Amino acid sequence: RRGFTSCPRETGVTWKMRKMGSEECASTGAILRQLEQTALLSGRSESVTWLTPSNCLPIWSRRLGRNVEGCQRHCDATRSQNFDVELTGRLWSLWGGLHPRAPWFDGKVRGRQTLGCCVVACCVACTFRHLGEWSGKLLDAIVVNGDRYYRASVEQSQRWDLHLGVDDMCSECEFQDLRYLVQLELVAFGHVYSSPASTEMSLLEGLNYFFTRFQFGVLECQGRRFSFGHSSSRDGGYFLFDCSAWDEPLFPDDMGASYLLLAKQLQMLLYCVVVTLNVRRRNVEFRLYNVDVARLPGDDRKCIEGEP
Repeated sequence: RRGFTSCPRETGVTWKMRKMGSEECASTGAILRQLEQTALLSGRSESVTWLTPSNCLPIWSRRLGRNVEGCQRHCDATRSQNFDVELTGRLWSLWGGLHPRAPWFDGKVRGRQTLGCCVVACCVACTFRHLGEWSGKLLDAIVVNGDRYYRASVEQSQRWDLHLGVDDMCSECEFQDLRYLVQLELVAFGHVYSSPASTEMSLLEGLNYFFTRFQFGVLECQGRRFSFGHSSSRDGGYFLFDCSAWDEPLFPDDMGASYLLLAKQLQMLLYCVVVTLNVRRRNVEFRLYNVDVARLPGDDRKCIEGEP
């Protein structure tokens, strides 16, 4: 089991495992079955009811010792290469061990590098398209290189006291010995839980629009950012990368790390995004940015030892 970034406390860090009650499991299971049976997404919107009951942990939470199918974690039956099986044939999770809050990062930007990590994650997905071969070590490298990219952007903008926006980021970034030209562009926006009759895009409509035109992007909502995308490789699918989660509801107390969710269907990605955002009211704006990535020539393709 991989470790996670933690902050020291006088009393130490305690791993508190929570168990879903039978009512919570039944409710979540019903939602997942409904998603599986929804063959056509057009005309349907995401629903705030996916968040009920309010005290139910996300099915991929590290506080849960078993996945939603009742299988024990950290055993061969619930592993697929480096991924944990969350829902057989539909959802997998991959966990790093490093968080942008880690004490060895520069204190001037520590904890604010999420956007940089998200952009680097898109660059990595563009190069290493076989998502099933990713590892926790690769996720840690994304955080390290995302920190470097964010610090370079801060130095360029000289905005040391602020969270940088998409317009403040450098046009070039690196991952190990690979160099990329990146451009972020706002391509869709709307409000979470907007009805199909509304003039505002729902998150579902935004994602549908995005994936008919683009491949990798950054989602922004309520000050949080995640990267997402799609790979058409045999072991690919839709992915969500998050490096901002800390403590509840995903991690033990005072711990956090980057992670990646891999879904085979768009509706499962939508469910994961809604649960991750945990927006419990209407009229909350979201924005989708396309991350256009171009590999710069003249690089030797050196990868981390043991990586794809």
